[in-house]
Amino acid sequence: MAARTKAGSRGIFGSYSAQAGASERGTLPALWATVIQTSSKTTDTVQQQVDALTVVAKKLSSAGKEAQALEAYQKASELMLGAPWLQHRTAELARKLKQPEVASLHYRRAAAAFIGAGFPKRALAPLRTAWQLSLSLLPGNVSAFIAASMELANIQSALGHPADATLTLANANQALETSGNAERLPTASPLERAGSASAQPGPSPDSGLLSSVQNAFVGGSSDLDDAHKP
Repeated sequence: MAARTKAGSRGIFGSYSAQAGASERGTLPALWATVIQTSSKTTDTVQQQVDALTVVAKKLSSAGKEAQALEAYQKASELMLGAPWLQHRTAELARKLKQPEVASLHYRRAAAAFIGAGFPKRALAPLRTAWQLSLSLLPGNVSAFIAASMELANIQSALGHPADATLTLANANQALETSGNAERLPTASPLERAGSASAQPGPSPDSGLLSSVQNAFVGGSSDLDDAHKP
């Protein structure tokens, strides 16, 4: 089995090496797709597939083909949701390419990965960036903005900053009102709502975003959360 896996790995990187030399002839944009197709036919582990895709992404980026590099990073990040560095790198490139919706999602995933790895404080920065990016999309994509707002408020409360969480929710509601949207978030911080006897926990957002934190707090009604999945 080990020998088979090793051979599969050579197959992926062999495909990469063979086509990398053709980059000057304009074939590099399709390189990452070739790697994906090849890896799907082997017994490579997820880590090996991600490694292959990131090698391709870096090569594409160095060649100035950043849009194609983003596609490779996105594919790799889908394979390994729990890698904060990979989610963050994907988000950064999407932001550079002025794709705020894609960037916001991957910043949120980076935050979830940091929390899952036991570094909740590191989740604050990507979540704040996700909030700002989703804010820029209003009045469109309200669900992403509300999800980012709730996730940021949840982690602020988890880290012992309920006043910051309340402010985040208030700012979100102001932004929703300004954009002409009728939806509103709960005005109390998640910790305050968790202390309410009438509060009911709701499901966490799609892709496992911040599930480890949200399970400890009130995420609003189930109807609200279902409507705001990214």
